[in-house]
Amino acid sequence: METLGIIGVGHLASYFIAGLRNAGDKRRILLTPRNAEIAADLAQRYQCEVLSDNQSVADQADIVLLATRPAHALVALQALTLRPSQLVLSVVAGVSIDDLRSFAAPADIARCLPLAPAEAGAGATPLLPSNLRAQQLLEAIATVVIVEDEKTFELAAVASCTSGWVFQIIAELQNWLEKAGMPQEQARTIAIETFHGAAHLAKMQPDLNLQHQADTIGTEGTYTKFFIDQFRNENGFKALHTSGDNLLNNLLKAADTE
Repeated sequence: METLGIIGVGHLASYFIAGLRNAGDKRRILLTPRNAEIAADLAQRYQCEVLSDNQSVADQADIVLLATRPAHALVALQALTLRPSQLVLSVVAGVSIDDLRSFAAPADIARCLPLAPAEAGAGATPLLPSNLRAQQLLEAIATVVIVEDEKTFELAAVASCTSGWVFQIIAELQNWLEKAGMPQEQARTIAIETFHGAAHLAKMQPDLNLQHQADTIGTEGTYTKFFIDQFRNENGFKALHTSGDNLLNNLLKAADTE
């Protein structure tokens, strides 16, 4: 299996490594020493190696996962000497494929964005452009959606960012249930399985029209329709669209200014 080197050892790298190991991937994984405490913990828990610096990782890696903060990504790439046979796989938000490619030459380059659910082998990641090596690596931890251009990638990135929003919604539902008198463990289970059940049904029926399903469940006179109408009247759905628009604009502006 190809050796994976990771530059930028933070939360995204942690999800990536945990997902690979939980999926049974036993490849050699090399880490940079920055964020030494996190790197040491990952090395101990997931059988990784911490090397002396970024270049040492790049020298021994077949695939280099770039997982720095956006402001540091191009600086880190510019300092590296890479090989034509290498793949640089970026999980950095807001840094365009063209900018990455110009700094990563002569290595190949691709972008992806697996987030927290990747640790459990769940969720989706966009991949730009189509790249077999990247796809084979990512399929162990997420559903891979190959996209054709930067705008579509950033749209997928907005959707990926709502992962944290979904956790917040589940937490809010749990909190409401507890305040209304439900024991904590029961409230947590009900909140999680309510969202998991809907998502699982949709995933198992790829031809299912999601809006039609919502309308079928929330028919006139049902409590479900009452809740949907109340949520809409409080601008809950509009807020989702507005937040998505604003985040997309920020991502596109960030890519334009790199």
